[in-house]
Amino acid sequence: MKNIILYSIITLLISIFYLNNSYVPKFNGIDISHHNHVNWKKIKGDSNIEFCYIKATEGKSFRDPMCYKHSKQAHDNGLLVGLYHYFRIDVSAQSQFENFKRMYNSIPSELIPVIDVEETGNNFRNISNLNNKLEELIALFEKEYGCKPIIYLGSWCCWKVIPSIYQCPIWLRFLKVYHFIPNTTIKQTAIIDNLDRNYCKDINKIILK
Repeated sequence: MKNIILYSIITLLISIFYLNNSYVPKFNGIDISHHNHVNWKKIKGDSNIEFCYIKATEGKSFRDPMCYKHSKQAHDNGLLVGLYHYFRIDVSAQSQFENFKRMYNSIPSELIPVIDVEETGNNFRNISNLNNKLEELIALFEKEYGCKPIIYLGSWCCWKVIPSIYQCPIWLRFLKVYHFIPNTTIKQTAIIDNLDRNYCKDINKIILK
């Protein structure tokens, strides 16, 4: 009898954990860059889609050649637009911020800016340098835009090694299982037609005031 009760309790706890941490099939936003071909007619016909994050810059000097066009197309299709910067550990925070600011000032957007932190292209062996540079970049964004940027975590290991992110709203890339991370605001939940689909429970939290 005791074994049955214990088994039942364990099963219940596992079920609760799974329901709270498993894949969320909802989505109401997309994120895109020059790598994506977007069927805007199909996006417009999808009443779920309300927002679109667009790659603006990367590192010191790269500017996404499709950013202007994507922004206009997203606005023309009634979406709220946000811009993101791809973080590079080998470039000074000031240089990265100035690159993003130039693009941001020339493109209308409504959503809180995003810093995209990926393992690819960044040296995660030098965690101290990564954290220091990211903290500096976060401070520059906050001073300019009046709020902390959203941090997109492009790798499962990012949240384990970068404590500086916990002061900011978090955007999780993980498609199936979500670890508990404080301040999670957006979750990537699916890839459909080669486009990332994301879910934000309360869009008011990502609108730049």
